[in-house]
Amino acid sequence: MLSGLYSGLHAQQDSTGRISGKDTLDYYDMSLEQLLNVKGHGVPSELEAFINSLISVASKKPLSTRESPSILTLVTQEEITASGARDLIDVLRLVPGIDFGVDVQGVVGIGMRGNWAHEGKVLLLLDGQEMNENMYATTQFGNHFPVDQIKKIEIIRGPGSAIYGGYAEYGVINIITKQGGDINGVTVSGIYGQTSKDYMRRDISVSAGKKMNDLEWSLSGMIGQGQRSDQTYTDIHGNSYSMQGNSALDPAYANLGLAYKGLSFRAIADFYHTTQRDGYDQIMPSPYTQNFNSFYMELKYPWLVNDKWTITPKLNFKDQSPWRTPQGDSLDQTYLRTVSRSTANVTASYNPSRNINIVGGGEFYYDQAIDHQDSGVFYNGKSTINFYNYAFFFQGLLKTRLVNIVLGARYDKQNVYGDAFVPRIGLTKKYDRFHFKLLYSESFRSPAIENIDLSPNNIIHPERTQVGELELGYQITRKSILTVNFYDITTYQPIIYYSVGQLDAYTNEGKTGTRGLEAEYRIKARWGYVGLNYSFYTARNKDRVPSYRVATDSSMLLGFASHKVNLNALFHLSKALSVNLTASFYGPRWGYTSLNADTLPVLKKFDPTMLLNIFMRYQTPVKGLSVGLGVYNLLDQNVPFIQPYAEPTSTTNLPHAPLPGLSREFILRLSWNMTFKKATPQ
Repeated sequence: MLSGLYSGLHAQQDSTGRISGKDTLDYYDMSLEQLLNVKGHGVPSELEAFINSLISVASKKPLSTRESPSILTLVTQEEITASGARDLIDVLRLVPGIDFGVDVQGVVGIGMRGNWAHEGKVLLLLDGQEMNENMYATTQFGNHFPVDQIKKIEIIRGPGSAIYGGYAEYGVINIITKQGGDINGVTVSGIYGQTSKDYMRRDISVSAGKKMNDLEWSLSGMIGQGQRSDQTYTDIHGNSYSMQGNSALDPAYANLGLAYKGLSFRAIADFYHTTQRDGYDQIMPSPYTQNFNSFYMELKYPWLVNDKWTITPKLNFKDQSPWRTPQGDSLDQTYLRTVSRSTANVTASYNPSRNINIVGGGEFYYDQAIDHQDSGVFYNGKSTINFYNYAFFFQGLLKTRLVNIVLGARYDKQNVYGDAFVPRIGLTKKYDRFHFKLLYSESFRSPAIENIDLSPNNIIHPERTQVGELELGYQITRKSILTVNFYDITTYQPIIYYSVGQLDAYTNEGKTGTRGLEAEYRIKARWGYVGLNYSFYTARNKDRVPSYRVATDSSMLLGFASHKVNLNALFHLSKALSVNLTASFYGPRWGYTSLNADTLPVLKKFDPTMLLNIFMRYQTPVKGLSVGLGVYNLLDQNVPFIQPYAEPTSTTNLPHAPLPGLSREFILRLSWNMTFKKATPQ
């Protein structure tokens, strides 16, 4: 994906809470040679400003995107705004290696590099808060989070467990919203989407914030109504219904941020109301309510002991009611379980010199889950169950003229499923226009509460993954850069989901994984930008567990295309008017769509297809007011969400049929930014 220039230089904190003061490289951190290069080039180009941007998601210390010890994508506010993205699916689809599939009950989850990653394998952070729900560790996508409030998204396309723990096995998506100093006023925005049949979304969001000396505050919110699709869904048995009016995606969200002299407080409320009729394998007689409600709080203070030491204590709390289904029956059982997690973390950062950084710390969390049904119990025979986990982590960074070396590790110990130890090592360096990254990491997926509760004899183990990665990049001109990365992923004892009728179950099984490459070219100038990326994976010569396997093609896994190409292009037609073109081309995909005469699932190969979108944005003469018009799925293609897992030899545990996506949608966006006036000196 093309990543653009930050709109300004704003304070950024690393994971210890230490203020870096800017989003681009500090001249005081540069060598004499670097300073001479800057002097010779003069003012950096927009592309150079981007590739020197600091990013902290991949390490405990902010580093430039070209030297951070992970394969990274940085999505900026400019890209999100210019593209007219409707939700996170639109944004993340343009990232190499990321795609989406259907789980059950209308829920759409994420895939990474050909691997199904919905349950606890990709960590989603929003302003530092872990958004994965703790019963199944899933995240839910589709008209959910307010993309117009995002400042940037930092994405690790690879393992992150050595830093973030057991939900970051395959990747990390770190969303950072606009803070008080970024907003400096009040912003009101709205989106309306319409297909030929019905509205698909009508959302409104409001943000307010300001930075006043040592005090910074922000308050934002969103409320809306949406639908998953307006097309017809046909289940594995051949029964159909129209998703129009039967697939609600209604968000309600609030986010409060306060900071004073380093002390920061964050509170988020997220209410995601959905309805669905697709169930597991057979459709329901009427729409069923299914809600995902969450509260998050964080208190953090970076204590600057001296110019070398920073110690950051942090407290987090989250309370969640996921998959809440109050009206159960024989087709879809009532689900009224809640879970809370209390976390304490202390991280210390030591900088003995400009070229050495050492980070270490510990973390403890305590989970409590409650079943609110009268007869509901967990495997311990009680309506309440508790778990706890403690962890220790370490990372060292050494910057030399020849190479930057990153060494790190994390150890987790959970009271039921045991322990996990994951090391990482990274070698990175930028030599003038060329850069490379050579990385090896181990990662793990910690079983969530329901994985334990629904496993045979309540015995289940963490997944273990080994990943090797190599990235090569070359800045062709001051305005363009090309990067290519290669990866190899092997996951041992993956936690496999299956169902018995409408009952969930989990077990560890075999080995899986993929290998492949991702290539990305970007050019950015005053006229706009063009980003083109290609991603490829193969499962050939990998042990593929039956649930993910495509029996007729040993190189592919269910649900995801081996070949995918994304385009993101912005053209400034004038100072006030821009046009953005995005496109995603998918190679063939495989999924189960029906049953044969023996009631076994029938595998179908889906033809290549392309999603094409266009969006025009106009900055009106009214100060702060912009208007956008666009068309998503311009070619009106059928691009369904395919279930990336199945039990192909079972006549009872049947798969979910592909869930239709949206048809051609016309969208209107309005945004009005009202800036606070500066105080007049007395």
